[in-house]
Amino acid sequence: MQGLKHWIWLLLLLMGFSWAQQKVAVTFTYDPPYGLEVRSVSLRGSFNNWAELPMQKTEEGVWQVTLELPPGPVQYKFVVNGQWPKDMCEDETFGTPQLDAEAEGCVDDGQGGKNAVREVGRTAEAPAEPEKALLEHDPANPRFLSQVAGQLSVRFWTSEEVRSATLLADRPYPMLLQLSTPEGAMWRGTLPLGVQQYRLLAVDQEGKAQTFGPYQVPAQRFSAVDWVAGRVGYQIFPDRFWNGDPRNDRLALETSQARFDKTWSGKPPYLSRWTDPPGDYHCCQQYYGGDLAGVLERLPHLRALGVNLIYFNPLFDAGSAHGYDTHDYVRVAPRLGDNALLKRLLSEARRQGIRVIFDFVPNHTGLGHWAFQDVVKKGRESRYWNWYFIRQWPFTPGDGRAYVGWANLGSLPKLNTANPEVQDYLIRVSRFWLNFGFDGIRVDVANEISTEFVQKWRAELKALKPEVYLVGEVWDLRPEYLQGDQFDSLMNYTLGRGGSPPAFGGILGFARGGPLQNGRRVLGELARVYATYPEAVAAMGFNLIGSHDTPRVLTELGGGGLRDTPGPEALARLRLASAMLYALPGASVVFQGEECGFTGERGQWPVNELYRYPLQWDRCRAEVLQHYRLLGRLKGQLKAFQSPLFRTYLGEGALMAFLRGEPGVGEVLAAFNNSSEALSLPLPAGQWRDVVAGQLYQGQVRLAGLGWRYLERVR
Repeated sequence: MQGLKHWIWLLLLLMGFSWAQQKVAVTFTYDPPYGLEVRSVSLRGSFNNWAELPMQKTEEGVWQVTLELPPGPVQYKFVVNGQWPKDMCEDETFGTPQLDAEAEGCVDDGQGGKNAVREVGRTAEAPAEPEKALLEHDPANPRFLSQVAGQLSVRFWTSEEVRSATLLADRPYPMLLQLSTPEGAMWRGTLPLGVQQYRLLAVDQEGKAQTFGPYQVPAQRFSAVDWVAGRVGYQIFPDRFWNGDPRNDRLALETSQARFDKTWSGKPPYLSRWTDPPGDYHCCQQYYGGDLAGVLERLPHLRALGVNLIYFNPLFDAGSAHGYDTHDYVRVAPRLGDNALLKRLLSEARRQGIRVIFDFVPNHTGLGHWAFQDVVKKGRESRYWNWYFIRQWPFTPGDGRAYVGWANLGSLPKLNTANPEVQDYLIRVSRFWLNFGFDGIRVDVANEISTEFVQKWRAELKALKPEVYLVGEVWDLRPEYLQGDQFDSLMNYTLGRGGSPPAFGGILGFARGGPLQNGRRVLGELARVYATYPEAVAAMGFNLIGSHDTPRVLTELGGGGLRDTPGPEALARLRLASAMLYALPGASVVFQGEECGFTGERGQWPVNELYRYPLQWDRCRAEVLQHYRLLGRLKGQLKAFQSPLFRTYLGEGALMAFLRGEPGVGEVLAAFNNSSEALSLPLPAGQWRDVVAGQLYQGQVRLAGLGWRYLERVR
């Protein structure tokens, strides 16, 4: 019988069966109330970054769509006739008591309404599980084998108890238990780059040893962009960072969206002084004058923070303060400066050891883009007609009914990234800026563009500049984007935030505290991410807890709204969250102003996105700034923080701790306490030094309330 099980294990391994990521077929159904005329229904949720997914009307008159989703909680809404129901559990127009009878309830959507919630895999939707293999490993899958830090990272997943494991190649190489989750465990070891073939030896809890393989190392494998490891990143939203040259301020009005939007009926674009309060169209048409000259002026501030990676929000000629409605992809927005000034800034940044990546928007353009304007004027006679998705012509620019726009906005006409001409154009633009001096690219709404385009785009850019760093804006756990043919990393909201407010997961949830955000749960969430993604991805993770698309971290931790004075507890929770962020492998990316302890919430339209308010540098909190400078220094000094290796250690109650770096002298234990009470943490064997205070500890260490420590093994 044991021999039969062994062959079943081998057969399943050869089939590449994935137990940890088994997906479930889930059907979403909308049954409209009597008398409501329904023309269209789409599904938007946490599982697709809230992108539009059309639902189909059945013969029974209900609207449905079926998806394959991994187990876990999901939030979603039905968008009916282009309108978002405010409350998915009770809406007078679209349905009551709830729009989806299968929903398990609703939660606050963070904007005054409620999202529906379902737990995928909890019901009969989940398929019966066949007998599991002892371990899962496939060298062709980057999750199990990738190249990072000059070696091969080799891992296997198991849902069984394994006592020890070894890699067998030219000699034995030890493996260690890396990640423990409620579903199973990931074991990890390393091999030299020259190894071509290996086996896995696993010993179960009863002492029985089994050998798996031989496995061939793929000639082409997912490799980390090693320069990203251990970086301190800083995100700059140019219009609100600093005004270094007031002479270019009025140029913002000359290319504004309102000039091209013939449906515009709002307040005209306008300039504000740096300290003026947010007004109408704060998001888009209120300009404060921040520019590239201001960034050059503030470079010493960034260097004092230990910053060696800058991520710029859109820099190119566009129709708004945010810049995501591009008019000219190869021209710096005149309100920010010009191409020559950008070249000077990139040269100075490189001289100071700072790499720079830019925000790229291939999914849509602005109304003023020359290709769209050609369509406006010529209709079907335009050679760019098929660059967009035109529904009717002639049309009024700004009328979102006449063409497809991002989020149904007429100001953001969607590009057809499946069109070879569009693909070639966007690739030429990317090549232009890499040759200009950028080190990487962040891609806006990456989940909404053609996969074929992304694959072609990556291949061309990696051939031009192998060390280019490519990041996709995808908010949830999506390993399909990280298989070596699309992106190097995603914006790791899954690590930082876990889920949508108010049920934060990940780092932010732990720092906020509460009975659901205990150490066991949050450490399990972090482990699940690192078990799902290749270790090469961990090494170049784009990690963040706040951005230009989220309320300020301090606000979400109880620090109040814009210009409020945060209390000591909120500031302590900010220090806790940031210390966790800086301890993760990859780059730790801070949104401008977090280092000053600024606040800012999501306001009401048209005065919204208050987290993008200009940085009031004279109000920068010295104690918060000192804390971020300390974290930046430690991130650069600790060798373990340059390593890709993240290992779970302890998650219990208010305590959470994980290990960074290769085992032995020099590895770091990052420990955190989200309780207001001081607690004792048991230490791994050996002697440990607090890298901030310098004291040595053995056996256990005391963590202050809302406190943290980085402890380096000294023996």
